[in-house]
Amino acid sequence: MENKYNTPENSDHKQEEKLPEVAVEEKDDLPAGKNIKRTLIIAVCLLIVFYIIYYFMSEK
Repeated sequence: MENKYNTPENSDHKQEEKLPEVAVEEKDDLPAGKNIKRTLIIAVCLLIVFYIIYYFMSEK
């Protein structure tokens, strides 16, 4: 999305956009960062398990 204040026709306007309510309320995103790491680790482990099962089933 293009910033409307960078265009020549709007360059004389003052930028007065406020932060969304969510950004003000959710100041600390550390728990979200931990959940992303856990989710990636679980997903990689599941993929490894599925690959091992597929590998041993295909040898027969």
